[in-house]
Amino acid sequence: MANDPHALRKLVALNIRIKRVELDITQEELAHRAELSQAYLSGIERNKRSPSIDTIQRIADALGMLAHDLLKPRA
Repeated sequence: MANDPHALRKLVALNIRIKRVELDITQEELAHRAELSQAYLSGIERNKRSPSIDTIQRIADALGMLAHDLLKPRA
């Protein structure tokens, strides 16, 4: 991960998508819960956008998890 400057962004994108799918909710529903546009959330999940810490917190809250869990590799 240290050699890839975008690795953390990729990890956050993957963790958001995995948790959203586990909860069986659409991007549209998650975007609504997090008060974001669906297009912006899609960009985050596709690793095209770099979310701020505040946005990560909003998404984590909408997913019912802690923000720091979006920054951790899954086991």
